[in-house]
Amino acid sequence: MSFAAITDEPAAEVAAAGHDRCIVPIKPENMDAWLNPDPSDLAASYAILDDKERPYYEHQLAA
Repeated sequence: MSFAAITDEPAAEVAAAGHDRCIVPIKPENMDAWLNPDPSDLAASYAILDDKERPYYEHQLAA
């Protein structure tokens, strides 16, 4: 058993917290296509990464 985390440039609020990378959240509707890719269609995998969810992250400084 193993896993991989695909990262990308961070959103502005993540960079403001001091991080230089952020995990790419794959949309649930793209999960099957991501886990079972067509080896002859690399563009489809890149399209899934481009169609990522864009959550907003909040942070506060610890006292």
